[in-house]
Amino acid sequence: MFKKFNWGWGIALFYSGFVVFMLFMIWCTSLMKTELVTEDYYGKELKFQEQLDKMKRSNVLSQPVNWTVQNNSVKLNFPADVKGQDIKAKVLFYRPDNSKRDFNINCTADTSGVCVINSEKFHHGAYKMEVDWSAGKETYYTEGVININ
Repeated sequence: MFKKFNWGWGIALFYSGFVVFMLFMIWCTSLMKTELVTEDYYGKELKFQEQLDKMKRSNVLSQPVNWTVQNNSVKLNFPADVKGQDIKAKVLFYRPDNSKRDFNINCTADTSGVCVINSEKFHHGAYKMEVDWSAGKETYYTEGVININ
């Protein structure tokens, strides 16, 4: 009536369990959402040398661009080397976990070299901030990570 448990049954149960486990893992990974970093990834890759040149110019400045975060605003402080010049910035706020929360903002610094970005688009969490900015005729690039509480 009942078969005795032996090596043959043990091997069959082991392989059956392995197959069930692998099918479960395949099902779990099919539910995961994968996104590219940006829509035009390859086009941006071709312009990367231009971005490296901007980063080198930023590193030569006496101090980097620094920022402070308060509630739903980010305050960018540009270096003293470029104060008094016409400072314009294009800021990309990139959300690594959800591309639907990415957004761009253009801002112009005041005479003291400060640019305040207020936005209702901020959600709680981490953003990668990419600042592509110009002072006069020179262009610069700075990036960092901010946390919105």
